[in-house]
Amino acid sequence: MHPEMIRVMADQHIGDLRAEARAGFTAKLARQARKARRNRRTADPLAGVRVPDYIDGTFHDEERTGQDQPAQTVR
Repeated sequence: MHPEMIRVMADQHIGDLRAEARAGFTAKLARQARKARRNRRTADPLAGVRVPDYIDGTFHDEERTGQDQPAQTVR
């Protein structure tokens, strides 16, 4: 065979292998995305987030220091 024909056939074969590899990679990403969507649906993404009760960042169940106490109004 002529070297140019061998080179073209090899390039075509390599291109086919690369296309197959890309298709496999795309399929793997799709499977991972479907799995992530299934798992995300059951878990609450905000389950571990606590929102402070007071503006200074404390919560009702925490001990507040004297500085953190609101000022007493004198009448």
